[in-house]
Amino acid sequence: MVRRKRKSTPTTKSRRKSQAETRAERLTWVSLLLIFAFLTIVNDNFARQAELIPNSFVPLSGAIVLIGSGLFQFTNGWQVSPITWFMGFILLLLGFINVLIDPTLDLTGLSLLAFSAVILAGVITGET
Repeated sequence: MVRRKRKSTPTTKSRRKSQAETRAERLTWVSLLLIFAFLTIVNDNFARQAELIPNSFVPLSGAIVLIGSGLFQFTNGWQVSPITWFMGFILLLLGFINVLIDPTLDLTGLSLLAFSAVILAGVITGET
């Protein structure tokens, strides 16, 4: 008896990422890390009292990175994880709250948690 080959369906077929797609995702992760590196370098080299960087810098720059990366990947026909969109818009909302409602509110910790969630989800699922 001859066995028939099973036809691949979208649920059983595994999708391989192109090298360009993988590079775009890694660039997103590095960009998120560079935001904190920049903040740390500036705060360590200059007096904290100077407040050279507004509190809204981290959430807004994170939102720009995530939403920008999502748009770039989407326009290239690549899959974008829902957590990338969700965290990007959460960071955008936090940034606007920081700018419009309470500029003294420090959202760096929440932003770091959002960045970590995106990177962790990307590592676990293979999508960013």
